[in-house]
Amino acid sequence: MSGVIEALREALTAQFASDPAVMLLLGDPLRLYDERSTRAAFPHASWGRIETHESGADGVRLLEVRLGLDVWYRDGEPGPVLDALADSVSAAALPNLPEPALPEPWRLITLNPAYRDVFSTRERRLKRGLLRLRAVVGGGLA
Repeated sequence: MSGVIEALREALTAQFASDPAVMLLLGDPLRLYDERSTRAAFPHASWGRIETHESGADGVRLLEVRLGLDVWYRDGEPGPVLDALADSVSAAALPNLPEPALPEPWRLITLNPAYRDVFSTRERRLKRGLLRLRAVVGGGLA
């Protein structure tokens, strides 16, 4: 399953890096990291929690993947960055994502923003935005 998750993350990173609205807020090169960076310029984003659930029947496997994106913003609100990331995912046509990168026999079926919120942190000036994405990937499809 980790190959499917890595392929989704790579496809999303490529989508964000090609979106002018996201690049305006997160820079070029894109300030999107595998883990939270304490040295990166603000705002920046990092991949967060990953959840998977597998189901299916009659030769078809479905994998629901929930990917978290954390947006770190100092002295401001991460809301516009969350909106730009969510809009980028919503605007992306599934065929434009590099589906061949998904390990066979998996195919991307849906990809949508599922949840977003902003949280205060212990550091008064720092806020954390959370965007959760939901993907459904199918395996064993002809």
